[in-house]
Amino acid sequence: MSPTCRSCLQSLIAVAPALLLATLSTAADKDPPLKELDALWSLDGAWTGIVADDAEQAIYALNQNGECVELDAMGQVRREFTLPEAGGSVLRLGRWSKEEGRALLTFGTWSRELRAYDLEGAFLWSYPRANGIDDVWAANLDGEKPAAVIVGYNGGTGLHVLDRDGQLRWKTTTIGNVWHVCAGDVWGDGTTQVVTTSAAGQVHVFSSDGKKRKNLNAGIYANMVRVGKLSDEDKAATIFVAGSSHTAPPGKGEALVALSGEGKKKWSLDLPAGGTPHADSAALSGKWLAVGMRGGLVHVIDAEKGAIVSSVEEQGEFPEVAWLAADKSKDGKAGRDRDTPLLLVATHAALNAFGLPSGGK
Repeated sequence: MSPTCRSCLQSLIAVAPALLLATLSTAADKDPPLKELDALWSLDGAWTGIVADDAEQAIYALNQNGECVELDAMGQVRREFTLPEAGGSVLRLGRWSKEEGRALLTFGTWSRELRAYDLEGAFLWSYPRANGIDDVWAANLDGEKPAAVIVGYNGGTGLHVLDRDGQLRWKTTTIGNVWHVCAGDVWGDGTTQVVTTSAAGQVHVFSSDGKKRKNLNAGIYANMVRVGKLSDEDKAATIFVAGSSHTAPPGKGEALVALSGEGKKKWSLDLPAGGTPHADSAALSGKWLAVGMRGGLVHVIDAEKGAIVSSVEEQGEFPEVAWLAADKSKDGKAGRDRDTPLLLVATHAALNAFGLPSGGK
């Protein structure tokens, strides 16, 4: 053997243990295989809007014809009623203080009118027509009358915050194309902040009166945003942001980032798309985050760990997602773990209910 070959062989032997260790480390670092969601029940119909009332263990679904149903956790229809002129809308539930009651809010993406109804289907009010609506969220802000409706508009109409009667509390036009809106105590000071995204691709956090604002950079073009505390021990809520990432691998152009209210990144995650890489809907229940991707892929994410635990395909082109929290006061009869919430998906062709993977906590 020539000196050159002997030298090459000695070098290969020297690095072999390191190569083997690297191979083992790569295998160990791979994400565990996803578990399947438990398909529990399905209700046929052109359902476009879905919300749940945890306190009442009630599910409300709205279809293309403006027909609304109230269901229980097992998918049984409790009652049916109509929301006039609301057919095909997205649905939100105002869960306010006992004095200020509850309301169903309806809107369409880029529609020009927000409408409110009581839980019997009686029309309450509409907010004046303006540039198309991007998103709506109901929240309890601060003050004597905390009930609020947050509206993000396309174009330059900006962000409007209303009271429960549809009267303007405050607005700002300093941001435009307010893609998504929500609210929570992300500053951990015992008050509630309004949280949005905008054409700037940032996350914007406003004080409840709109007088104070912070802009946060999530490291992606921020579009979808939702807020929530992952446990009762959390002092501050976490901000979850989905948007386009220029550094994601091919076919994974959408990313999800968890931020503190000060903008500190907790984790980031590439979101498989299965179609158009865009998050159209998202909902949080405890530590479980559901994200509906355009094209019909829905992910369930452990928001503490920043890991996808399960995904389900073929949930319609624009899946709307919601959660119904477990009713721990009763024995489970819906074929699911009563310590975990029920995932609801309105597909525009059916309303599907899923349980978390068996053993999921």
